[in-house]
Amino acid sequence: MKIVIADDERNLREALCSFFRSEGFECIEAADGMAAKAVLESEAVDAVVADLRMPGMDGLGLLAWLRDHGPSIPAIMISAHGDVGDAVAAMKLGAVDYLQKPFDPEELAIRLRKAVRERLMTAERETELKISAGKNEFLGRSKPVADVLRLIEKAAPLPSTVLITGESGTGKEVAARSLHELSGRQGPFVPINLGALPESLAESELFGYEKGAFTGADSRKPGFFELAHGGTLFLDEIGELPLNLQVKLLRAVQERKISRLGGGKAIPVDARIVAATNRNLEQEVREGRFREDLYYRINVVRIQLPPLRDRGQDIALLANHFVKKISAETGKTVDGISEAAMAELLGYGFPGNVRELQNVIERAVILSEGAMLESGDFSFFGERASSPGAVTGTEPVSLAELERAAIVAALKRNGFRREKTANELGITRRTLLNKIKEYGIPAQESDEPAS
Repeated sequence: MKIVIADDERNLREALCSFFRSEGFECIEAADGMAAKAVLESEAVDAVVADLRMPGMDGLGLLAWLRDHGPSIPAIMISAHGDVGDAVAAMKLGAVDYLQKPFDPEELAIRLRKAVRERLMTAERETELKISAGKNEFLGRSKPVADVLRLIEKAAPLPSTVLITGESGTGKEVAARSLHELSGRQGPFVPINLGALPESLAESELFGYEKGAFTGADSRKPGFFELAHGGTLFLDEIGELPLNLQVKLLRAVQERKISRLGGGKAIPVDARIVAATNRNLEQEVREGRFREDLYYRINVVRIQLPPLRDRGQDIALLANHFVKKISAETGKTVDGISEAAMAELLGYGFPGNVRELQNVIERAVILSEGAMLESGDFSFFGERASSPGAVTGTEPVSLAELERAAIVAALKRNGFRREKTANELGITRRTLLNKIKEYGIPAQESDEPAS
């Protein structure tokens, strides 16, 4: 946590900063309000402690500047005078707390931590971060998933910008949240879907606005960059951002400073940028719809998420996970998925990826009347049996054909290793052998005896 101590008493501010550094804080000294203002204009800070009475710009003047132009950070006032009127004036100007000298530095540290924590909670409420992580679940044992998870672990602790690419429904926000959770950053994870923002509101939502910036701007409002201070700003569907705003975004990412709409001062922000898109940004750059300089700025670390069709062995794992999760959420008693129903899931291509799989399972759990999900409980939006090795075409497909196709596809994915194939399908090895015999699936070379 980085704080500013503003006090004209040199011995006091040096002693306070020495104490806070011993407590793990990063502390910057300022001899008066103007010096504190200069620090806040050039560096990203989490909180400020200011003496109420100082020569030049005093604590109240600093509070007024913070309220009207400065960063949205908590401020605690300290004073040797203990005047109730001063305390009231400070609170009206936005101070979150007030301490009378002399005070215990440990008490000030407790109040600072509380103020910063409450500020983060406010940011979460304002950005609706208490909503669940979304409908994607980034789980799996397949090699494509293992590769992605290794890259996330490597990139997470770094300050570099990250670009997550992949088809719709592959779990880009879940991957971004994983990056944030492993980063060690104490601030919030702030997601914003740029494709869902009207162009007329995008700038004010990203960068905030000052009071009177436009009709209806009755008070100052921090934008998503400021709300993400100390944490991660997730810019989903970045390929949808208009060109005129791409310039402003580039400047904010490069300089780590933003200017609110209607304001002239640059405000430092410390937010790690993670962007995502399902567009081909290289092609967008070639066709002039996306700035090349912004593309290179956000594409420092690239994470490409695989579609579900390329990680078919994860379908059973994900499906069973969703059954447990959704059953708990809905209060339904569903114990699992029958073998025939699992075979149908494995024989479907899931063009909507993991999001579609969860939707299919959610609908099945809600409408099911038995303890196990059956084939008839599923409703698909695309063509069935469109995964590699599965039955395709427009003619009606029988359940037996779907099951046979799913087994053949799973055998091929696992190099015809029967134990691995059975584990993927969620059935016993003996059941798999019986199905191979029942459907007349030709024997293939395998590292197991053909029993």
